[in-house]
Amino acid sequence: MDVEIFRRTVKDRRRGASWELLQHMAKGIRACGDNPIMVNEHKTGDWTENEMEPTAKIGCMFGYGGSNQMHHTKGRRRDLVERAKKKGIYIITFDGGILSSFGNTITHPKHHWRVSLYSPMNNGDFLSDNSPSDRWEMMKKLWNIKNEPWRKSNQQDPILFVLQPKDNWSMNELDPIEWFKGVYDKLRPATDRPFLIRPHPNHMAHIEQRISEFPKDCKVIIGQKFFSGDEKKYYRFNFQEAIANCHAVVTHNSTASIDSCVRGIPTFVTSDLAICWDVANKDLNKIETPEYPDRTQWLYDLGYKQWTEQEIKDGTVFKRFKNKLGL
Repeated sequence: MDVEIFRRTVKDRRRGASWELLQHMAKGIRACGDNPIMVNEHKTGDWTENEMEPTAKIGCMFGYGGSNQMHHTKGRRRDLVERAKKKGIYIITFDGGILSSFGNTITHPKHHWRVSLYSPMNNGDFLSDNSPSDRWEMMKKLWNIKNEPWRKSNQQDPILFVLQPKDNWSMNELDPIEWFKGVYDKLRPATDRPFLIRPHPNHMAHIEQRISEFPKDCKVIIGQKFFSGDEKKYYRFNFQEAIANCHAVVTHNSTASIDSCVRGIPTFVTSDLAICWDVANKDLNKIETPEYPDRTQWLYDLGYKQWTEQEIKDGTVFKRFKNKLGL
């Protein structure tokens, strides 16, 4: 079976983790006895309208793109997904792993990547429903994750707001400060708890310049600043420390919401793209009386939402998707 790999869903520089991941997937496809085809492998420069036209029964790409991101790499991804769905073609997509605050970072030797159909968020299909517990138990040991019950807070415990970058496709150009102001107007009349705001680490420099736009009764937490050789600013933030004594976490659809749910911190989300949607709170009016749903099956399913480089390279991942899809 031919399997198309859309190389131009990553940058043309032909290096980096995302580019290498597509090469690993090609090896995994061959290991299953199928034929990987690198679409426009050597093409560079401007994007032409029909270069993302899928023709095989199944294809692969990296990432996803928002409806407003049609003029660069993310736009190619969006175009590919829309064309594939119209033709009934499956597209496997990869993205960075979840549970990063527990240790699943890109530098970890056993970093796990998200693998799903069409989108790496809740609008994709990870084919992970009703999974067994084995992979989740493995990940718990790998990153020393403890099963903690939902936390019942004290009256003085704060609420942590997790912001996302405006240019992140899952925000769809929604300005994070404007998002916060809308949520603030709903929550402040309902609670007098301290409000803590954590900007995205890649967006802190931008938020740092706009701190005056936040209400005076909120504290913005700016992470520790580092500098690279070219004086580019980097920020680091210990998310596990930040949520340890929180009453709740509130975010749009950040993957950090997965970590807070795993940790047992009641988590409120305002978008159904959030992967924690099934165990999150959605009604901001219940900020003082959150629900505490059973997370057992959701945690088991998390284990089958992400896979190691080796599992991608040796064909484990592609074989699983082939079998699940009946190909």
